[in-house]
Amino acid sequence: MGHYTLVVSNPPQHDANAEQAAPLLGLTPEQFTAKIRYTVPEIWFAHPDRARATEVAEALRAAACRVAVFDSGELVAVPPRGRVRSFSFTERGLVAHVEGEEAEVDYGQPVHAVFCKPRETVSDRPSGGSARRSSSFFSLKDRLVEPTTTHLDEGGDVDDTIPFLDLYLPLNGTVRRFTVQQNSVSFAGLGRVQPRAAANMEALVGSCEDRFGAEHVDRRLVGMRLRTRVSRRAPGAEHRRGFSYASPGLLALLSALERGLEHVSQPELSTRLAYLSHRHAA
Repeated sequence: MGHYTLVVSNPPQHDANAEQAAPLLGLTPEQFTAKIRYTVPEIWFAHPDRARATEVAEALRAAACRVAVFDSGELVAVPPRGRVRSFSFTERGLVAHVEGEEAEVDYGQPVHAVFCKPRETVSDRPSGGSARRSSSFFSLKDRLVEPTTTHLDEGGDVDDTIPFLDLYLPLNGTVRRFTVQQNSVSFAGLGRVQPRAAANMEALVGSCEDRFGAEHVDRRLVGMRLRTRVSRRAPGAEHRRGFSYASPGLLALLSALERGLEHVSQPELSTRLAYLSHRHAA
C-alpha cells in the first residue's frame, strides 16, 4: 500500500503563530487558530516525499507549533489490542491479566498509557423518570457517532464510545497494547473498589500516573467529541478540511495506507496518534 511521511500535531499548541503557520496547511489564520484549539493529536500534513514532509514540519516548528514526524507504516503497525480482564499492582510493577496471558511490567519500564473518555452530550444524560445514561446515542446537532467498534486480538470487539485506557507496554523486545475498558474489567486490583465504574476508572488512571509518572499517561483524549463518518456532505454542513476525522482527505489517505484502515474508529485512530506523537515528539 501507500507510503507517506506524516506530520502530526502534538498538543497543546500554546504559542503557535497562526499568520506564519496557516499557509503551510492551506488554511486562513482564523481557520488555523480554531484548529490548534483541538487538544487531540491529528494528522496535519502527509506526503510521499519525506524531505517535503520534513520541510513542512520544520516550518511549523519555526512558527512555534508542536508536531511529530513519523512514517505512515508506524501508524499501520500499531499493535492490536488485548482486552485486560483484571490487573494488580505489586511492589515491582503492574500485572495485567489478558485472555490466556499474564504480563508484568516493572514501574521503571518506558510504559505509555492513553486514556480516552469521549465527551458526554445532552442526550447522554438522564432526563428523569426511567431514563438512563447511555453512551450509545449522541446529539444530532453535532452529528456525533453511534457506537463504533475496534476488533480485539483475542476475539470480540470493544465499543470505543466507552472510556478505555490503552497501555503500550514493552514486553520481550517488542511493544504490546493492552486495553482496559471501563465496563468490562475487574477493578479488584485497586484494593478499594468504588460503586461507580467511572470512579474506579479514574482511580486506575491516577494509580498509573503515581507509579509510572504522570508524563507517561496521556489524557488528551479526555472529553474528545466523536464525529460520524459520512459518505456524502449533508446540506449546509461545513466542509471538513485537511485530515481531520471524517474529512474526505483523511478517508482517502487511510485507504491508501492500508486496505480497510479508512473504517477505523475515531478513538482508535486518536489513541494511535497520541501514542506515536509521544514517541516522536521533538
